[in-house]
Amino acid sequence: MTIVKDWLQQMIGRMFQPISPSHAIQIASQATNQAENASEFECSAMQPHRCGIYLTTSEPCWYIVAPWDDSITALRSSRIVLVGKLTGMVHYIGLAEDEG
Repeated sequence: MTIVKDWLQQMIGRMFQPISPSHAIQIASQATNQAENASEFECSAMQPHRCGIYLTTSEPCWYIVAPWDDSITALRSSRIVLVGKLTGMVHYIGLAEDEG
């Protein structure tokens, strides 16, 4: 099954342009209902330092650090969104596990 999935992702990558960092931020801001705060999002091609998520996906992803959409000021983990570089699919929205 993973062979078919990998092949399909490769074909999608050949048929369409890869997702740019700015497009990935746009996708992440819509997925988190924060389109008005998109300028506060930070996009990286690699997993950020101290980020403790362990997600396995065969699609390479953009790592986007997104602000929390509440007014709570507290010491807590960052919020991270993983957007596929080939499909634009959101693979993860949640804690970066980097608190402390």
